Amino acid sequence: MKNWLDRVARTPQLAIAFGCLVFIAAWFVLGLLDAATLSVVILGLYYGIAGASFNFLYGSTGIFSLAQPVFLAVGGFTSIVLYSHFGISPWISIVIAVAIAALLALPIGALAMSKEGTVLTALVTLIVAEAAAPIVTSFSVLGGGPGLEENVVPGSNLSAMQFATGLPFARILLVLTAIVILGLFLFARSRFGRWSTALKDSLVAAEACGVPTKRLRLGVFVGAAMIAAPAGVIYAQYALQANTDLFIQSTTLFEVIVVALVGGATRPWGALVGALIMTQLSYHVANAFPGRDGLSALIFGIAFLFVALAMPRGISGTWDSIVHRGNRNSGKQL
Repeated sequence: MKNWLDRVARTPQLAIAFGCLVFIAAWFVLGLLDAATLSVVILGLYYGIAGASFNFLYGSTGIFSLAQPVFLAVGGFTSIVLYSHFGISPWISIVIAVAIAALLALPIGALAMSKEGTVLTALVTLIVAEAAAPIVTSFSVLGGGPGLEENVVPGSNLSAMQFATGLPFARILLVLTAIVILGLFLFARSRFGRWSTALKDSLVAAEACGVPTKRLRLGVFVGAAMIAAPAGVIYAQYALQANTDLFIQSTTLFEVIVVALVGGATRPWGALVGALIMTQLSYHVANAFPGRDGLSALIFGIAFLFVALAMPRGISGTWDSIVHRGNRNSGKQL
């Protein structure tokens, strides 16, 4: 079984075919879920995409960015502002939000990676993440402190991305998740993916081999921001609002990092698995102990410590180790 799954993961055609089967199965399973479970799955898919944007940057180049919630907020606020004030469909806002996130990420990434090492990057992106909330609330067009609320239309409206149930949102996020995972899968097998692996292993060696390390690092940083923005658009439409509590509070940053680290950056699907596990675990524990504020944050904190101590490479990295160990044992037996 392990050898078969490892073969699937290493053969692009088999991996894509297997992914399509999983996608089709998930599409129909979503239709069988009750409203409460569906809301948790929506949150899990949302965090999975956010975690994937973090893992893309960290897994490809070793850069530890703390600004990913800012780019989620870019998507959310862009969608609500454009629809509420100008009547622009959220579907169009997805494209606009991606462009805005890229433009915003360029100067942030250039400053954060102006010197080698991860300390400056983490510090600059942390400052950006902490400064984002007061900056957003200072603009009246963004709703100030309370934020913005969507103009609600009656019933379901595909153009406005408003639906009577959560199922369409879950399926939209599922499609976006599939696109992100496929993109990361193809990137890892491209020339740029091989360059980023060389860069992560040794910056000096990569430069000596002619890899444009500065442009590659900045490009991956911008790409990670572009991955996060569409998820912000969809989640804002689901919540029918955009505010700093929804996107940029400190717990959001912590939870994005935790789901990314729990899932691991070894495989493109790592963040999704980590997000689904963490959101389901948090939901069931909260139901078991009602009225305990802060319990969700405690669960994420415990998971963070467990992964750091027991599975530093996350679920996907641990799975790789198990598969490789099994392959070595099979080789010895032969």
